[in-house]
Amino acid sequence: MSMKAIGIVGSPRKNGNVDTLVQTVLQGAKEAGFETAKYNLNEMKYRGCQACDYCKSHDQCRQDDDVLALLKEIASADAVVFGSPIYFSQFTGQFRLMEDRMYSLIDSGFNSRLKAGKKAIIVTSQGNPDLSAYEKASQEFAGALKILGFEVTETISLANANSLHAVNDRADLLEKAKAAGKAL
Repeated sequence: MSMKAIGIVGSPRKNGNVDTLVQTVLQGAKEAGFETAKYNLNEMKYRGCQACDYCKSHDQCRQDDDVLALLKEIASADAVVFGSPIYFSQFTGQFRLMEDRMYSLIDSGFNSRLKAGKKAIIVTSQGNPDLSAYEKASQEFAGALKILGFEVTETISLANANSLHAVNDRADLLEKAKAAGKAL
């Protein structure tokens, strides 16, 4: 049985910095023998959590939309690459709506429904040249992933990303991304 790694892109920009980094991690994972797939949240149809608590008396979210299918992909994956640019000090709205829906991956006893041993890589990009300016967003998301039982193996952050393809000038970061994928 092959291992599966998926990438989730929370950026509205196709082929932008986050998309490129997520794809590079997946490329490394593929070279390491993983089956891979990538999901662009901006192309999906979904709503945020409706706070109905249906997921606490059932094994999944009540909303039958693209994120429900994605949550099933997260559950079946061995590794997930979560990517989002930083907008106003946080992950994008597209990403946060999906993140809120990940609440359904926790049962009524507040235990993760996911199998143990899943790995995660967090990818961000930001215009600010100071990486520490927005690292709190990644740290908070890593905390949410820990609740779900993920091991965050790497955080890859691009600073000074004021152009759509700034990452292409960062061979070091692209190498780090590929190596992170290979190490999954």
